[in-house]
Amino acid sequence: MFQVFSSKKTKVTFQVLFNLLLWGMWIGLPLLSPVHQNHDSSPHPNPEFSEHIWVELVTVMPLFYVITWLLIPYVFKKKGVWVFFGLLIGVNFAFFFFQTLLHYLFLSAEHAQGTAPEMLGVFPLIMVSAIGSSYGLLLEFLEQDAQKEEQKNEQLKAELAFLRSQISPHFIFNILNSIVYLIRTKASKQAEDVTMRLSSLMRYMLYDSDQTRVPLANEFTYVENYIDLQKMRFDGSVTFDYQLQGAPTGQMIEPMLLIPFVENAVKHGVGLVDQPFVRVEVEVEGDRLRFKVLNKKGREDQVFKDVSSGIGLKNVKRRLELLYPKKHVLTIVEDDVNFSIDLKLTLK
Repeated sequence: MFQVFSSKKTKVTFQVLFNLLLWGMWIGLPLLSPVHQNHDSSPHPNPEFSEHIWVELVTVMPLFYVITWLLIPYVFKKKGVWVFFGLLIGVNFAFFFFQTLLHYLFLSAEHAQGTAPEMLGVFPLIMVSAIGSSYGLLLEFLEQDAQKEEQKNEQLKAELAFLRSQISPHFIFNILNSIVYLIRTKASKQAEDVTMRLSSLMRYMLYDSDQTRVPLANEFTYVENYIDLQKMRFDGSVTFDYQLQGAPTGQMIEPMLLIPFVENAVKHGVGLVDQPFVRVEVEVEGDRLRFKVLNKKGREDQVFKDVSSGIGLKNVKRRLELLYPKKHVLTIVEDDVNFSIDLKLTLK
């Protein structure tokens, strides 16, 4: 609700502005009041300001800060509401007697006229106590809300770090298996090409994936290199189709967010599958990304599955929930023949 105040700088600015506004109004409003007039018995042209106001200020200002700096954070939080109210009443009595003393010392002329101005000082003390208590409680609420938000962010960071840590060993395991197969069965030129592509993939995975966001174009290049690597691996036995509509123009994305969908398609789209294929369609329009993957699949007992490959879709679903809440729609459709995902993502 008050996430705008979670920033320390913003909260300090709010406190400064609130205090300036409070005391500015406290001093300024009596001067603007139509009942403000000079008193002939006083040697000062503006006795309300020069006498009454400053006597009020030297009592209500310390009372305000005693409440907000001491009673709320150290009594209300640790001792409870009843102890807080008891001390609040006691502090008000103490400041009332202090204010009475100031009245007798500096407003003796009005006492000589038979008035008792110190009794009117009860109302400013009550008002300041209400304002100070409300302000102090608001600050405590904002502080607790900011702490909860920070704790939540730390938990999310830890979970994301764990999810990311699962990607690297999983991906390396699959790619190395592909490289071993290619080196054993292909010519040296193809093996060299595969090694260069693997170098590019691992550079992206090891360095770029440590960033919070990477250019969308880099993520697309990564997916394209992975698909080309799989084309070489299967040498035409699996049909791969990659289509890109639109072009990335500076958009950023969480690294290695799209590749698990393609890996999952390769996992389900090879093996004992009749005329296997993997189709990847990408559409980019401004900050909107649509990523679709379709593959043909066989029966569950016919498809060879790497025992370490089960974290892919579960992992990416959770990352989408954490990183793009209310900014993505993921549709997964599976039947006896095909398996498809359709991801709509707002990148901004």
